[in-house]
Amino acid sequence: MQKDGHNHTFDLSGGALCLDFANTWSDRERPDTDHLQEYSDLLAFARQTGALSGAAEGRLAGHAAGDPQAAAAAVEVARGLREDLYRIFSAVAASQAPAEPDLERLNAALPGAFSRLRLQSQKDDLVWTWSAPDDPLEAPLWPVLRSAAELLTAEERKLVRECAGTACTWLFLDHSRNRSRRWCSMETCGNRAKAQRHYRRRSETDKDL
Repeated sequence: MQKDGHNHTFDLSGGALCLDFANTWSDRERPDTDHLQEYSDLLAFARQTGALSGAAEGRLAGHAAGDPQAAAAAVEVARGLREDLYRIFSAVAASQAPAEPDLERLNAALPGAFSRLRLQSQKDDLVWTWSAPDDPLEAPLWPVLRSAAELLTAEERKLVRECAGTACTWLFLDHSRNRSRRWCSMETCGNRAKAQRHYRRRSETDKDL
């Protein structure tokens, strides 16, 4: 993966902001694939997804630098939310009901985000925006929470899939023509599975010789 300054460049191919956020840890058996370690990582994700303006990022970075303990606590909240979202959407992908404790934690977090939503005039339209004059450190999580609530209550939730790779927990929306996509990427997990099948066939053939 390329780097963006000192931060990871995130793969935003999940199809929804909440899924991209869950995918900031791509293989939960490998700690080295967890790319949400510091508050700067959370800011980088928000910037790369367009969920945060440059000005807001600068202010939040300043607040985090001035209060490292609060920044570390915000990262722990973000990581906890990420794992709740992963378990919820993993269950959805498996056509199962999400666990009640995960939904309860998500529901508990929603009011803090939704209470910050405002309608704002923009030219001839009204658009949603976020009210954050106090620049709370958890502000980058608000768009993620909104995305999760919207996807969970939309028909599109039926398109949520989890990569079939044995070493991948990637979530994505399946927009393939026949809704049969199995892999996060054919170039990675898809090819790896093909290579494993080929190896097994060769091994079985060799045994028969």
